Amino acid sequence: MSLRPGPAPASARTGPAVPAIKAVGLRKRYADITAVDGIDLTVAPGESFGFLGPNGAGKTTTIAMLCTLSVPTSGRIEIAGHDTRTDPAGARRSLGLVFQETTLDGDLTAAENLRFHADLYDVPVAEVPARIEQTLALVGLTGHRDRLVRTYSGGMRRRLEIARALLHRPQVLFLDEPTIGLDPQARAQVWRYLRQVCRSERVTLFLTTHYLDEADQCDRIAIIDEGRIVTEGSPGELKSVLGADRIDLRTADDAAAARLLRDRLGLAATAGPRGLSLRATDSTRVLRQVFTELDILVYEAKVVPPSLDDVFLHHTGHRIRDGVPAEPDSPPPDPGHPAGEPPSVTPPPAVPVPRGLRAELRALRMIWRRELLHFARDRTGTAVSLLQPLLFLFVFGAGVAGLLPASGGPAYQLFLFSGILIMAAQGPAVSVGSSVLWERQNGFLREMLVSPVRRGTLLMGKCLGGTTVATCQAAILLTAATPIGIPFDVGLYALLLIELALTTLAMTAFGVLAATLVGRPQTFGTALTVVMAPLIFLSGAMFPLAAMPTWMATLALVNPLSYAVDGMRRTVAAYLPDPPAQLFQQLTWGHWQPPILAEWGLITAGALLGLLLAARRFSRTT
Repeated sequence: MSLRPGPAPASARTGPAVPAIKAVGLRKRYADITAVDGIDLTVAPGESFGFLGPNGAGKTTTIAMLCTLSVPTSGRIEIAGHDTRTDPAGARRSLGLVFQETTLDGDLTAAENLRFHADLYDVPVAEVPARIEQTLALVGLTGHRDRLVRTYSGGMRRRLEIARALLHRPQVLFLDEPTIGLDPQARAQVWRYLRQVCRSERVTLFLTTHYLDEADQCDRIAIIDEGRIVTEGSPGELKSVLGADRIDLRTADDAAAARLLRDRLGLAATAGPRGLSLRATDSTRVLRQVFTELDILVYEAKVVPPSLDDVFLHHTGHRIRDGVPAEPDSPPPDPGHPAGEPPSVTPPPAVPVPRGLRAELRALRMIWRRELLHFARDRTGTAVSLLQPLLFLFVFGAGVAGLLPASGGPAYQLFLFSGILIMAAQGPAVSVGSSVLWERQNGFLREMLVSPVRRGTLLMGKCLGGTTVATCQAAILLTAATPIGIPFDVGLYALLLIELALTTLAMTAFGVLAATLVGRPQTFGTALTVVMAPLIFLSGAMFPLAAMPTWMATLALVNPLSYAVDGMRRTVAAYLPDPPAQLFQQLTWGHWQPPILAEWGLITAGALLGLLLAARRFSRTT
């Protein structure tokens, strides 16, 4: 059954149609490996196009280039008339993508995942609720809209990804191995909904697969092997080239039967593990001769019409299944079957509009909001991360107070408080870099990268989200201020929150910058511990800079956190009736004491520089 959505309306056929996909001379090299070697493609609007090939043939690399996730080594790509080099945002607005691996956020509900996507693509706000309901109905998930996605089955996740890809009304829908890893029943469900999508949404489908029954339903197929397209055409045209049927025989003596077929009938038979195989243009006549003229018992005879696997073997010399997982036995169900058929939804076509500052700010807000949702739902993680700074404040602080008899116990806790706030904030702040790496590894980052949002906006949203979470987490510790002797004053708390926000923004930018340099989340965690622990202890958070050896005090002066701790400590001291001078000594350069505004100016400059460098690295590495 073809995936073709049907003839276009007359109004859509006026004038020459701009190809939905056009690629010329497409190449991609990685060091000494050529993954894609000179591909030329043209896909018409409304066409379903299958990209058939085994794993490692270059399918996923090609789709990554077509979707602007990878830059071609050479060649040119246009998506709905938008050149991916000169107008990548326009190309991204015109396409939807279902990745080979799931890229949903498991900690959000289905509706929240779709809302996130709608804001990335600047779907008109007034239309978002209706579109979410329409797309969920299209894939049969209306009753599960408020469930966390991590509770979904594999088939449900695939259907939700199809709904997400259609939410912004793309002109081209890319499906990269959409049913890989699914059981036959889930695979059949996905195809039933894909057919409904073709009928109702009228999009161009570009499908990569190594499942033959999936490719056989496309209007046109290109077979790719070792990075090159070896043939192209409709399934019927490709199979008609072979002409002859395949006859499979299982006899009492295959070797003798092969000799008799050659000597008496002039037919060349190939021996295999399941018997003999031969080609014949008139299979009915040949079968009659086999049964009447062979003096050998025939256990089984089967006529197999030409298949796409035979076409692949004809053009490449090997079968598509060689070296790949076995294809599920259950074919996709008849699309006319009424069971479970989703309701038909035929929305008007979307007209892409140029993105502006408003659209970028909307996407930034949604990325920021997603970080807050994760924070709000991870109460256990928040409680555990606050445990260490609280232990430092009340256990370590009380214990060390005995070593400082001149200052007394409570005074040391007053001194320690500013450093504890920084300690509470630094974990969630710099871990934003780790979340970027994990999202790249689990695939969710690609959902953001394939959107028309600027890379700098994506980064700023992550950093602002991390800054807000870190500031909120540290702000919880302000409840410990009064028990240790810091007066309750709204002005003091407001100043501390502003200073915390500036400090956490700088640490968040540093974390993302470090993530772009490290590359692996496992390595990032180790590097984070090695770098951040000395920075905290060399900042004067635990003991006064005046108590440090000269070499250590010199290192502390070049540590940006020293100025954040000193600035917050001076803010606290200004609200204390009699801060002990021995502990509350200001940071000095020789005999010069930097003004508190200069310290926070330095932190602000560091935050802006970190954001700039992180944005530059992030854009290059993604």
